[in-house]
Amino acid sequence: MPLEESSGQTTALSRREFLRASGAAGLFLALSRLQLACGGSDGQEGKERFLSHFRSSAGPSYRSWEDVYRDRWTWDRVVRGTHTMTNCVSGCAWDLFVKDGLVWREEQTAPYAASRPGLPDFNPRGCQKGACAAALGVSPTRILYPLRRRGERGEGSWERISWDRALETIARKVVDTLAESGPEAVVCELGPNIGAGPNSAAPLRFFRLLGSPVTDSMAQIGDLSLGATIAFGNGHPCGSSDDWFRSSCLVLWTFNPSATRIPDAHFVNEARYGGSFVVCVAPDYNASAIHADLWVPVRPGTDAALALGLAHILVEEGLYDRRYVAEQTDLPFLVRTDTGHFLRPEDFGESGREGFYLRDEKSGEVRAAPLETLELGPLVPELEFEGSVETPQGPVPVATVFRLLRKTLEREYAPERVSALTGVSPRTLRLFAREYARRKPALILSQWGQCKFLHGDLAQRAQILLAALSGNVGRPGGGWRAGGFFAPEGFALLAMEERLDLLHLASFAVRNFFRPEEGEKRFRQGFVPGTIWHAIHGGLARVSGEREHGDRTSPRSASDSLQEALDRKWFPVHPPPGKPPKVLVSIFGNVLRHGRNPELLLRNLWPRLDLVVHVDFRMCETARWADIVLPAAFWYEKTDLKYLVSFVPYVHLGDRAVEPRGEAKPEWEIFSLLARAVAREARRRNLPPYRDIAGIERDARRLDDAFSSGGKFQPGDEERALEFVLRVSSPTRGIGLAELRERGAVRLRGTGPPGGMAGYYSDYAANDTLAPHRWFVEKKKPWPTLTRRQQFYVDHPWFLECGEALPAHKDPPSAGGDYPLVLSGGHTRWSIHAQWRDQALLLRLQRGEPAAYVNPEEARRRGIRDHDRIRVFNDLGSFVARAKLASYVRPGEVIVYHAWEPYQFPRGRSHHFVTPSPFKATNLVGDYGHLRWSYAHWEPNQVDRDTRVELERLEEAGSWS
Repeated sequence: MPLEESSGQTTALSRREFLRASGAAGLFLALSRLQLACGGSDGQEGKERFLSHFRSSAGPSYRSWEDVYRDRWTWDRVVRGTHTMTNCVSGCAWDLFVKDGLVWREEQTAPYAASRPGLPDFNPRGCQKGACAAALGVSPTRILYPLRRRGERGEGSWERISWDRALETIARKVVDTLAESGPEAVVCELGPNIGAGPNSAAPLRFFRLLGSPVTDSMAQIGDLSLGATIAFGNGHPCGSSDDWFRSSCLVLWTFNPSATRIPDAHFVNEARYGGSFVVCVAPDYNASAIHADLWVPVRPGTDAALALGLAHILVEEGLYDRRYVAEQTDLPFLVRTDTGHFLRPEDFGESGREGFYLRDEKSGEVRAAPLETLELGPLVPELEFEGSVETPQGPVPVATVFRLLRKTLEREYAPERVSALTGVSPRTLRLFAREYARRKPALILSQWGQCKFLHGDLAQRAQILLAALSGNVGRPGGGWRAGGFFAPEGFALLAMEERLDLLHLASFAVRNFFRPEEGEKRFRQGFVPGTIWHAIHGGLARVSGEREHGDRTSPRSASDSLQEALDRKWFPVHPPPGKPPKVLVSIFGNVLRHGRNPELLLRNLWPRLDLVVHVDFRMCETARWADIVLPAAFWYEKTDLKYLVSFVPYVHLGDRAVEPRGEAKPEWEIFSLLARAVAREARRRNLPPYRDIAGIERDARRLDDAFSSGGKFQPGDEERALEFVLRVSSPTRGIGLAELRERGAVRLRGTGPPGGMAGYYSDYAANDTLAPHRWFVEKKKPWPTLTRRQQFYVDHPWFLECGEALPAHKDPPSAGGDYPLVLSGGHTRWSIHAQWRDQALLLRLQRGEPAAYVNPEEARRRGIRDHDRIRVFNDLGSFVARAKLASYVRPGEVIVYHAWEPYQFPRGRSHHFVTPSPFKATNLVGDYGHLRWSYAHWEPNQVDRDTRVELERLEEAGSWS
């Protein structure tokens, strides 16, 4: 067809010539758009650079796209990078290609080696989020300058201010609050998007030296494995993902690695190719289930029943490891059947001594169980005993925990009854149980999704019981795992210690600070339990504590249990109930997105706050509701470490590839400058010293000197602070910044101290996989539980009255009301929490707006078609989303994948606005051995997977409320 030229003449082009010309033009347009996107607010400058280069060329003389690629894909330098301040439990090494001051593109690198011969290596690591992170750094939501709110909170009206004005405003309000309400009224709202270097340590250091509380976010985002805490004494059982390859039976339980652990998913597939039997337990036919040997479509909220049904088969058919159970678990311990309590020394008139008892099978005598070692010597504990024991008060009836367990399994968890509860056929149950028992080692990978059910702790306890009965816990390629993190000691010191003199630390830290119990105690002093803090100060307990949304079988409401726990001071809350916080500084998180029922936070917490500050690189939901927003440098604009997640035992460097855009600053610089501003204001007002939340005397007038450790670390010294972390931390000892810059990722030198978030408890070897809990099995060290064993019986009065002394199934609550559909969720494939949720490149891979995945039959009954706008509602309210009909979703379930920002929904109401997030009494215990509050250890999770809803179709022009 002829094309008009400017002269008015026509020129005929052949089809081949037209396609060639239009293809070249389209490619130039695409490159131009890419250049402009990389320019962000400086787009005109980028446009001129591109057009200047284009004009200087000879025009569209390229014969193919390869010619354009060769000419255009050039760079000035290559920098080692990763994605540091994002809560992704994968560490991935990338090369960042820098051109004209911009990160032009990212490319996966391959610095990893196989842990041992015969194993797959970790190469390459990465996903689609990492491959477009440079675009995220220049996205329209990027914050480039300090902003101050104009108008009402959440209105979206801002004015740009200088850094001096912003810091001065914050400092004045902080000092006002210190003088009027004390340090406990200045609160750090800490999110999970942290790293392991100076920029993550900076806010912790600031608030520690100020003496103010920091919220613990682990349970607040619903990621605390409480069942593992109960059974193992630590909720972070962790190992490397290449150890999965050593398993003969891999069970993916609430774990969908093909979608949510993309860099590690290949180990599952390679294990299957090598002969491992792969089972996927999930209500939906997800991306991992399609590659499994067996898919077990369990009804949501019935995982405990499923696990106990499998345990029934193992016990009934004698498929359990008797010797392992007798040595490693509390199942041979004697329990008084009249009181439900363990047989203890006080029953024999010996008060003040800790101990438990078992019955020796050889002699028939009752013996005290050894507590300092798991070595039994000549003892052969009897598992099936039930009878009486003579005490000074006369005979008392007793039974072993194993005997009580067997009777419970026989009575309540036969395959036919479990089938009715779970929707899984008895035939499938028996196939699953026998394959699991036959193939060793067997490994259950139950990730953090299980934590987000009210009774997720019971499901985890039942799964761990299954792993223990089969003798798999503490074996390479076996056991039960969630995930954990290795803490560089230098990071903790940088975050906590005022004096950072290396000679002082060398003599003090290793001998004293890094004893696990001492280090943990000191570290937790500055934290408050996030879920409980928000329940009190955010008003969440008014909904989450109500019996109608939670466990109706409990003899008391969760609110009553919470009040008793607070009265007994089991959980520290600063400021205390009735005394509101005044200043909230939010960093590394997005509480108004990840918080369940954020409407209550806006209604109850926000009006009490005189100042809300948010530090971030992007305008998220919490930033929208702040008074002052401070622009943080993007990951490629600062030098830091990715946190040391156990799945990949490498330390990853995120180096500064480009200068911070606009007036953004690294967090180390931000909080260094804020410390100076607070100190200046405190000196101007001559604020006297005060006691902090741990009872330590603080002086805000010298906060600048304390933060800089006597001038050793200046605001621009993030590299120096990073080198300090590398130098004094055992996982990075001997690894320098130069080596990291050369290689990008270097194998860990060790794991650091055990405990805390490092639930490893094994010797580390650089030429082997990481498998947890080997100390207990191989060295017979006692477990960190009350009984010194894997503990499956809890005789605390609250557990007894709630019927949870042993693992049990409880029906899911009707959270939100009595509605027919369960609102479930999962980690999204297209973002790491909210940080990519509004990213244009990834929105194109999905519906581009919030969607609810609905079974086609459920949709048909309600007259809902694909992509209809629907209203999802319950007693708490409603939200609107697009319906996506998906056959892989089972009837009775609706899935909304997480991380959508509330502002992406109509009227700013997300699916979390209808989530009551109930908590339960047993998770509020605080006086039972290992069941005590500690940082990232023990408190109720925020939960959302038990929410009940109904759907209705909306007309496009219709209204909703």
